[in-house]
Amino acid sequence: MKQIVKKLVESLPVVSDYYAYHWLFPRRVNAFRGLYSSFDEALKAVPPQTLTGYNHAELHDAPVRLNCTQADMETLNPIDYPVLVWLHKAFEDSSIVCDLGGNTGNSYYAFRRYIPYPENVQWTICDLPEAVKSGEAMRQRTHCPGLSFTTDLATVENAEIFLTCGTIQYMNASLPDFLGHLKNRPRHLIVQRVAFYEGEEYFTLQNIYGVYVPYKIMNDANFVASLAALGYELVDRWSIDRPTLCDSLSSRSLCERAVRDVFSSENLIFYKAVE
Repeated sequence: MKQIVKKLVESLPVVSDYYAYHWLFPRRVNAFRGLYSSFDEALKAVPPQTLTGYNHAELHDAPVRLNCTQADMETLNPIDYPVLVWLHKAFEDSSIVCDLGGNTGNSYYAFRRYIPYPENVQWTICDLPEAVKSGEAMRQRTHCPGLSFTTDLATVENAEIFLTCGTIQYMNASLPDFLGHLKNRPRHLIVQRVAFYEGEEYFTLQNIYGVYVPYKIMNDANFVASLAALGYELVDRWSIDRPTLCDSLSSRSLCERAVRDVFSSENLIFYKAVE
C-alpha cells in the first residue's frame, strides 16, 4: 500500500515537488533543494534551528572519533586518480602546497602512497577551525613530514601549488576573485570535484548529514575565462563519472528549470601559469 501511495504522489508534478522538498530532502544525505541567486539568499532559506555551514565537529572528526589508523587515511578515492598525474608533474618544479579545504589531510595521506613527495615538501591545509582541530589530532598520531594546518587564507601567498578538492563550490567568493587579490599567485592550480554547467551561476542548498550548506553551480566558460585573465592556461580537464546535480535534486521540475540538458558532471581542471 505504501508503495502505491508513493508512486501516486511521485506521479503528480506539484504534489511530487512538495513531497520532495519537504519530506525527502531533510532525510536524504547529499540531496539538493532550491534555486537561489546568491549565497546569502540560500542561507536565508535554511529553516530555523537547522545547522548550517561547514564548521561543525561532526563533519570533520570521523577519523579521530573512529580511531582511524594511518593505513585508513591512505585509502585513495578512485575519482582522485587524475590528480596524481598532475600533482606528480607539478612536484618537478614546486614543493610548497596549499590544500584549500583539505579537511584532516585526506589528500596528503592518500596521494603519497602513489607518488613521491619532494624531500622538502611543505603541505599546508587551510580549512575551518573544526577541520584543523581534527587534522592536528590526526597529525599527532601519524608520520607526516611537511604537513601543517591553518585557518589563515594568507597561506596561499607563499604556495607554489594550489590544490582544492570539492571546496570552492561552498565558498561565497569565487576562486578567480580570491586569486586576483594575491600579490604572489601559485604556479599551479589543481581544481577537483567542482560542478559546472553552461548556464547562469546560481546557488542551491545541500543536505550534508542534517547540516544545510549553500552550494554554488558555476558557469563553465566564465570560470575558465576568469582564470585566463589572471594569466593561467588550461592544460587538461576531464569529467568524473559521478551523479550530476540532476540525480540528486529533490525536485524534478527544479532540475529541469535549473540546468535543462546541459549540466555536466563534476570536473577536474588543471591550470599552469603562463610564463
